[in-house]
Amino acid sequence: MLLLLVFFICFILIVAPFIFIRLISSKSNEENGNYLLVIAHPDDECLFFSPILLSLHSNKYVLCLSNGNNHRLDELRRSCMHLGVKDFKIIDDQINLKDDQSVLWSSDTILGHVKQSIRQWNISTIISFDYYGVSGHKNHSSIYYALLHLSHNQIHFLSLQSTPIYRKYLTFIELFTIYLNKESTSRRTFVLPVKYSLIPHKAMLEHRSQLIWFRYLYLLFSHYIWINDFVLVY
Repeated sequence: MLLLLVFFICFILIVAPFIFIRLISSKSNEENGNYLLVIAHPDDECLFFSPILLSLHSNKYVLCLSNGNNHRLDELRRSCMHLGVKDFKIIDDQINLKDDQSVLWSSDTILGHVKQSIRQWNISTIISFDYYGVSGHKNHSSIYYALLHLSHNQIHFLSLQSTPIYRKYLTFIELFTIYLNKESTSRRTFVLPVKYSLIPHKAMLEHRSQLIWFRYLYLLFSHYIWINDFVLVY
């Protein structure tokens, strides 16, 4: 009986997502133009945004607003290569953009870097966190609040929706919900393409300085590895 229970749990948490990915991968969608992913730290791109990066066929760029209090440029570069990112930029500003989960960053500083990237790469759509920033990290949510003040003529902003922790690690339930429900006009859902099922894991393995034991559990169970659900803010 215990063995059967263990098998059932493994099926729900690990095997079932692969099945539902095949069923709903066609629901992913995209718009034309160049995309800019704005993240707070190296490894955000693969921990939270792999599904959209691997679903988009347009040019994708990454603006990383801190170096994680470490020299992690090469780790980010290798991760971006796995995720099909055309180019990236990492900011090292320990005064205004310090890596600290309890610190809200300056909106003016963030917008300065974002506007420069928009001009440099001719961006039409920005991707980033929502008000909660997935994990409640204030560096993440700072980006959202800054982008609300961006003059957005001809620019769109997709914010990644945070979920309660019980949904965060029940990927099967999230996939099943998407399978049953049609998306609203303000929402965009991106499901990891089947052929790229292991790419987020490969990208995260490039961040060797961050490979603490709980990261491996996150890679196995977090639904952000499989699904990105966005709201079109503007």
